[in-house]
Amino acid sequence: MQKKTWLPLFLLLLVTYYLSSIPGLRVLPVFSQVNTLLNNLDLSLTRLAVGIANRLPAELSPARTFTQDFLAYARENPVIIEFLLRKTAHVILFFFITVAFFLLLRYYFQNLWLAGAVSFAAATIVAVLDEFHQSFVPGRTGSFVDVAIDMVGITLATGLIFFSLFIAGRYRQ
Repeated sequence: MQKKTWLPLFLLLLVTYYLSSIPGLRVLPVFSQVNTLLNNLDLSLTRLAVGIANRLPAELSPARTFTQDFLAYARENPVIIEFLLRKTAHVILFFFITVAFFLLLRYYFQNLWLAGAVSFAAATIVAVLDEFHQSFVPGRTGSFVDVAIDMVGITLATGLIFFSLFIAGRYRQ
């Protein structure tokens, strides 16, 4: 069982290293190609976003206005979409890295709370090393801001782990 738990963590770390090694990585060209493909299938992302905004109930009209204003702004400044996608990817990736560390470490620690704490520390070290690695890749920079954004995902995962342990402990009693 322990050998199988190494695989998800290894794959996540491999994906992280691979993506960090791509010089000048940009997300928008990829999404532009996806949107072109969807347009050919008559399913554009813009139409989907506008459709969702138009279906919001009247009570949420400020959200509709915000959505429409954001879409107009994003059309003029696509770099905001690039920024949001990249930072969201950081949070999601490091959330799953933390969970994968916990799923592995629970086999090595008697105390699951300690396994959660070590998972937090290990994922934090990976975040710092990832940004350090990026500082050597052309067109990329290492950033403490990105480490802080990674910490959002790490903290969310650790919070979920600790909450689950707390609920499971209360249920057993």
